[in-house]
Amino acid sequence: MTAAGTGTVINGDVGVSPGTSITGFPAGAVVVPPFSTHVNDGAAIAAQTSATALYNTLAALGSGTVLGPELGGLTLTPGTYSFSSTANIASGTTLTLTGGGVFIFRVGSALTANVLSNVLLINGANPCNVFFQVTSVATLNGLNFVGTVVAQAGVTLGTGAALAGRALTTSAGAVTLSGGNTIGGCSAAAVPTLPQFFVVLLATGLAAAGWVRLRRGTVRRARY
Repeated sequence: MTAAGTGTVINGDVGVSPGTSITGFPAGAVVVPPFSTHVNDGAAIAAQTSATALYNTLAALGSGTVLGPELGGLTLTPGTYSFSSTANIASGTTLTLTGGGVFIFRVGSALTANVLSNVLLINGANPCNVFFQVTSVATLNGLNFVGTVVAQAGVTLGTGAALAGRALTTSAGAVTLSGGNTIGGCSAAAVPTLPQFFVVLLATGLAAAGWVRLRRGTVRRARY
């Protein structure tokens, strides 16, 4: 986890597991209380396990609606969307998400939001109900991006980029913040006995996609 430059504000926990590499805190980035940093402690280990579980759960979903690589200029309603390879939001364009359901994007390779791009939410769309499963790297250089981004090979935010959501990787990836970033809005303070993955998913409407809560934060796919 690296915070380069200065002026980054994070409204969420910052954690690394396995390993201990967190750099640029607090010189480059401020974590707003009650959130804090976690270096391979119980909360970080649980979060890493949950991030991997999230990635695998999203990857196992059906393809849903298959889209071409360019998202800029599209208006999408809740559902599952997939890309055979890359997904892109061109510079100066906007992806609009409309409606109060869950949006899931399964990206077969890299995800790129280019400089001056935006993601706009309307008609009840909630950033905490948006999920991007990225097989390679996610590069977020636009003005605004939304959702929980979980990538295998890393997540990078360009200078001044804002993410209303969370940046997660599996154990192979790193999160890099270039400076002047704003991140958060979809996290609860770490609770070691209950992985945040389950708290967030259950609280943000995945019941609409067939998930129900059982005891102690476990989940199971509901049958209809």
